[in-house]
Amino acid sequence: MRNNCINNLLNLKGVIVKKINNLSDCLEIYLETPIFSQVCPSCSTETTKIKDYHTQIIKDVPIQFKPTSLILKKRRYECKDCGKTFYEKLDFLPSYARKTTRLTEYIVDKLRTLTSTKSIASSANVSPNTVSRLLPYLAVSTSTLPEVLCIDEFKGNTGHHKYQVAIVDGKSRKVIDVLECRYKSFLCDYFKKFPLEERRKVKFFITDMYEVYRDIAMTYLPCAKIVADPFHYVRYACNVVNQLRIEVQKKLNREERRFFKHSRKLLLSRRCNLKNDEQMDRLNYILINFSEDLRIAYREKEMLLDIIHNDVPDEAILLFNEWVKRNLESDIPLLKECAKTYSRWSIQIKNSLSVPYSNGPTEGLNNKIKVLKRIGFGFRNFTNFKARILLLN
Repeated sequence: MRNNCINNLLNLKGVIVKKINNLSDCLEIYLETPIFSQVCPSCSTETTKIKDYHTQIIKDVPIQFKPTSLILKKRRYECKDCGKTFYEKLDFLPSYARKTTRLTEYIVDKLRTLTSTKSIASSANVSPNTVSRLLPYLAVSTSTLPEVLCIDEFKGNTGHHKYQVAIVDGKSRKVIDVLECRYKSFLCDYFKKFPLEERRKVKFFITDMYEVYRDIAMTYLPCAKIVADPFHYVRYACNVVNQLRIEVQKKLNREERRFFKHSRKLLLSRRCNLKNDEQMDRLNYILINFSEDLRIAYREKEMLLDIIHNDVPDEAILLFNEWVKRNLESDIPLLKECAKTYSRWSIQIKNSLSVPYSNGPTEGLNNKIKVLKRIGFGFRNFTNFKARILLLN
């Protein structure tokens, strides 16, 4: 009865706990297994003949925040028919392993968190190389494509390439794959490996304004509606405002420049999000007294944001067409260049106004990846890096 209680507490089945040494720096659990007939792996004959014993030290999950070892008195059996010798099989210990199955599961579970490999190895009482050797088995590429496919690059500096590519399911927000580089030839080879039936399942392709991604979607995803991510194309209009702010600031005297210097956040924020009347008065003062071009660019930026947040798609598309047409004739070169960019991506931007999906899940993943890189002090091996990212789901 006492042994059953200990077994239940330790979650060890089919073994007899002989002794437990609770030391100051570790925990040692001495085990034996009951004698029962074993099946010979060579001739499948049952045998109970014991040849000899072997004491094996097995690493287990930490208990009481201490490194835990199972010291097992292991039997080696001998087949009566063929004479082959073999060790008994245990449910909690894989063949030729020196750590339990649940310790491996513990390590994998820790790898799902934003924790360094060295810290995980320390908590599991194994070496960092032991943890790293598990990662290639976890870097499994997907064999299916989602209905809503979000794609974006991030600065990984891993392997031989500066940028890697993350592919995320826009509905479930889960990472489905990580690609080693963003070159067009590499992306072509990646999407070509999927059969046409699988590629037809993609209904929405969410991307930033990188032309390679658009070309890939038009070539390999015939049923996908290409959607430009609002964050990326709104940034063009915000950059126009910011560049004009810098130009105005350079022409001001020292006293006015000091006042103007901290206006960046004020000009890039939406007017409806200003917190108090003081901010509103300061914004109006800047727009009225310093530059007519800046005032016009700020007005156009606000109108574009209103279009994006319009809940009526048809009306938003109509207003967007008017916005582009008006600014293509603008006397402000930066604003005109922005409108030209929007006209080249007109179809994809209009799709974003009528579709409830964006690249938000991918941008959120990029933030996690930055934290992961900082914690791990970078990654040299792309396969290990990919495994860690896939485990972040």
